Amino acid sequence: MDPKRAMRAAAPDYRWYDGMVSEPITKERFSEYLLNWEDRMRSIGGTGRYEVSDELLADQEGHILRWAWWKFVGTDVAGSALLKVGNDGVIYEKIAYFKPI
Repeated sequence: MDPKRAMRAAAPDYRWYDGMVSEPITKERFSEYLLNWEDRMRSIGGTGRYEVSDELLADQEGHILRWAWWKFVGTDVAGSALLKVGNDGVIYEKIAYFKPI
């Protein structure tokens, strides 16, 4: 939850894609986005934390892909995250949400 630390690992064209946000989050906007993360989780009844399970790493055409399933602690909201890493750092992270009906 440290935006400056996270951005040290980011590639120059880094993008964060959040299924609940209409446009990609850039490096310049990431700090504001992340600092509001815990408030967004708490607004749906969460503790402000998340847990990760079912991780998978794959080497694909010179990039590392990391997929994981995540869950907001204290809620039934969960989802999937995919990171793509290249020689210059993290290229993107895409997160999608799943809520059982």
